[in-house]
Formats: sequence, C-alpha cells, structure tokens
Amino acid sequence: MIKDKFIMRIQNHNENIKKYDSIFNLISTARIITFLVIMYVTYFIVRINYKRTYLVVDLILCILFISLVIYHNIVREKLNFSKEIININNNYLARIDGNWVNFNDIGEEFKNERHRYSLDLDIVGKESLFQLINVTNTWNGRTRLANTLLQSQYNKDEIVLRQQAIKELSEKLDFCQNLQYISNKHKKELQNPEKLVKYAESEETLIRSEKVKQLIYTIPIIITPLSFAIMIFKVERMYALVVALILLQCIIWIVGVLKINKILGQVSCFKYNLETYVNILKLLEKENFESKKLNDIKEILFNKRYSSILAIKELDKISEKINLRHNALLYVILNGLLLWDYECVFLLEDWKSKYGSEVKTWIDAIGEIECLMSLSVLLQINENASFPIIDNSNLIVRAESLGHPLINNDERVLNDIDLDDNIFIITGSNMSGKTTFLRTLGINLVLAYSGGPVYASKMSCAILDVFTSMRITDDLKNGISTFYAELLRIREIINYAEKNRNMIFLIDEIFRGTNSVDRILGAKNVIANLNQLGVIGAITTHDLELCELDEYNRIKNYNFSEQYRDNKIHFDYKIREGKSTSTNAKYLMDLVGIKILRD
Repeated sequence: MIKDKFIMRIQNHNENIKKYDSIFNLISTARIITFLVIMYVTYFIVRINYKRTYLVVDLILCILFISLVIYHNIVREKLNFSKEIININNNYLARIDGNWVNFNDIGEEFKNERHRYSLDLDIVGKESLFQLINVTNTWNGRTRLANTLLQSQYNKDEIVLRQQAIKELSEKLDFCQNLQYISNKHKKELQNPEKLVKYAESEETLIRSEKVKQLIYTIPIIITPLSFAIMIFKVERMYALVVALILLQCIIWIVGVLKINKILGQVSCFKYNLETYVNILKLLEKENFESKKLNDIKEILFNKRYSSILAIKELDKISEKINLRHNALLYVILNGLLLWDYECVFLLEDWKSKYGSEVKTWIDAIGEIECLMSLSVLLQINENASFPIIDNSNLIVRAESLGHPLINNDERVLNDIDLDDNIFIITGSNMSGKTTFLRTLGINLVLAYSGGPVYASKMSCAILDVFTSMRITDDLKNGISTFYAELLRIREIINYAEKNRNMIFLIDEIFRGTNSVDRILGAKNVIANLNQLGVIGAITTHDLELCELDEYNRIKNYNFSEQYRDNKIHFDYKIREGKSTSTNAKYLMDLVGIKILRD
C-alpha cells in the first residue's frame, strides 16, 4: 500500500523520540547535578580549604558539564529532526488523503489572472498544484517551481533529462526528506538572495587605490600593538599618543562608515540563508546520483575549480564577523582598535573576486534540486503516475486512464483521450464532468512539459503551448461584461494561434454570457477560425447546434451523459464519442425544490 512507507517512517521516528526523550531528560538532570556540585566545590575551594586536588576535581567537573551541554544539544537536534521528519511524512499522508488543501504555502504571490492557463487550471494559489506538491523552502526553490509550472520552455531532450532526475529522486525518499528538513529549519528567516547575488556580481569596491587599501590594512597592525605596549609598560608620557592614535583610527572608520554600512548590509542579513545553503551542499556532496541532470547539478556545485561548499562556508564566516557589529559596545571597540568594518569589507571583496560570478548559478542549482524534488512528490503519492512520451511528430495528445491530480484518489475518475490534430466539441448536461475533463487535460500537460509525471497509465504528447478560457468574470470597475471579457480572452487565443500553430486551447462553456443566437453564431466562427489556423483543442458547450461543425474533418464530437434512477441523477463522468442526447436542467431544478410549472 502506498501509505506504508510513510507510516513506517513515522513509527520509526516515534520510537526515536521515545528513546531520545528519555536520554534528553537524563542529561538535563545530570547537568543540574553537575552544576550544583561545581558550585559547591568552587565555594569549598574559595571559602574553606584551598587544595590542588579540589581544583582538579572542579576542572574535571567543568569539562564534564561542558560535555553534557554539547551532548544535550546533539540529542535536542536529533529530537527536532525526528519530530520534523514525522511532520514531513504526515504531510505526504495528507496529500494522499486529500488534506493537503490545509497546507499554508499556496504560492499566492505567483498568481496572475492574465496568465495563459494558471488561473483556470489551478496551478498556483489556494487548492492548487503548487500547494499539493511543493516541498521547497528556499526563495529560489519556490520561485523555480512556480516558474517551471507557469512558463516551462524545455525542449524534448531537456524534458527527458528532467524525467530521469525526478524518477531517481522519487527513489531517494530519505535524501529528499533530509534536504526538506534542512531547508525548512530556518524557513521563516530565509530571504530573497537577490541583494546578495547583485553584490557578488558587482564590480564595486570600497577603495580603488591599492596603496590606500594597504595603508588601512597596516595601520591597526602597527597602532594596536604599540598602544597595548605603552599601556602595559605604563609609559605615562605617551598616553596622549595612544589616545591620538585610537582617535585617528576612529576618524578613518567614521569617514567610510556610510559606504561601509551599505556594502556590509547587502550580506549581513543572509546569515540563515548561508547556513541553510551550507547544510544543503553538505548533503548533496555526499549523495551519489545516476541521472545526467543531477550529476550536472553536482558538477556545477562541486567542480574542481570552484567548490560552492568551500565558498559559501567562507562567506558564512565573513558574515559572522560582520554580525559582531550588532553588539554596540563591541562594535565601537573593534573599529577603534582594528578598523573591523574595513577588514570585513576587504575580506568580502577578496571573496567576491574569487567566487562572485558563480554565486547565482550555485543558488539556482539548489533551487533546481528543490523543484525536481517537488515534482517527484506525485510519484510518491500515486502508484499509477507515469512519465509521458514526448512526440513532436504531429499535434497529438493521447492518454489512457487520465485523471486529475488535485482530486482524491478514491474520487478520481479516469478517461482516455486521443486528440490527433483535432478539435473536440464536448457537449453534455450540467455537472456531468465537461469542465473537469478540460482541466484534467490541461494540468497534466503542464506537468508533462515540466518534466514531471502525469496522472495516466500511459501518455504521449507533442510540446504545445497551453491556452485556456474558463473562469471568465466581468469587470465592473472597467465596465467590462462577462461576454466582452470572454471575447477579449478568445481574441488572445486566436492571435496566439496565428503566430504559433503548436498550441492547444481549452475553452469552457463558450460565450455563456450572451443570448443563444449570438452565442451560437460567435462560437461557430471562433471554432471555424481555430480550425483554419490548424491548432488543436477542446470546447465545451450546451449548444448542440455546434455539433454540426463535425462536417470539418478535424472537428469531432464528444459528450458526457448521466442516468436517472430512483428520481436521482447519477453521473459516471466518462467521455464518449458523439454529441449529447440528454439534458438535466429540469431534474436539477426539481432536485433543489423548484417547481416545474411550464415545460
């Protein structure tokens, strides 16, 4: 059963929590006892009877206490790890059970009502594909996943490479969950690294003159030891010189402080980003991959010339030095004695000259790994998901047992489709499944072009640009009616088709916002135009008159129907060839309690 691997991991980590919890409590008690004994022995040494033996005992106890603190933190980390892994596996179970709609990260900021298909196919936002599969936590990972789903531009070869990588990651569940744990640890503190990348790629320097730079390097090396020597040897006549020298350094610091703050501010706020990147890189460095895509990413991150892990570690250390400035007193002392800010800037500039051009590539590579991991989630939660064959020989979309990924496994209805250089006119009564079928087709194509698995036992498709017209609403603010809004949308589809034949359109309930005469006239002309342009797609409608367009060779009629038993409507949501022969408005009105007074 598909749930078993997640349930087993939850059980294992629950056992770990029980074990580590008892150890954690034991160490807590040992720490308290050790601390109290240290206090007692120290008091005994100072106040009662000083002996070297007691001093040695006190020292041993202090070492023991420090060891207990260190081990306590290690156990705490293991406890936190097991708790988070349980949460991660519970989220996988929630995806299977349909409770993923409660996940917090929905990708709301990526919504765009003008997008070709995003809104209609539920790609981002509430109850979306993004919300279902997202396991990214870094800014680049989330953005990469959203962009992949919204505007993938991959060719056939790249899609195949991505498929191989996603399949391999689906077989490395522990690795994926460990990486998710690492990236989630400081998720709330992670920031958009744009400023960091911008600084790394810039050529700006604080001081262009190498001589001035060397002078600032040298001044603290001479002044600080000299000042300490004067103070230690109590050369009173030179105390004024000490004050003057320290004031000189303070003046040098103050002269450049505004520019320094601007430079250091571009890096200092990325402490948690850097820590997260380092830990992700450590995990990636140890993992062996077989797929070309994943090994190419490792080559980018760990090539012989530039190792990302060494570079990010080095930057992390520089960041720690920069962050000492948050202690006001220490900040003044360090700059008065050592010109600390200048030192930090010079370290940053040396680092930038070595690694700056590579930083964006490294951060993007980490984001790409997270994106591929997210797409592999579908293989984890559905045994019937498979990878489509990309076939550009013709404008085709063929699939067997095609289902909608956002519908629960026990409610999902599967359909076959054979769209081979055709336009489908789909008729059927209300609630019979027409719109869901269009969305099923569209969302699976989005997954296919992302390199991800689709919800079908078998699928082949050409690479096509998807364009939809489904959730059309009026715009009162700009005086646009529903009918006019749909006209504008369909004009976009036709204009797009004129420039690019490799597209598929999905139009739901065409021209629903106007009277039947205008609707039929308009719909016939839209379909005729799209047919003439040679694109493929599907249109749903209640107007059976449109079925007459099957006189064109490329246009075919399909329908969804229902059955009536025991005064109830029963839908099977299965698509069939031919036009619809039934309606259900009268039965639905009766079902909700509206009397039928006139037929």
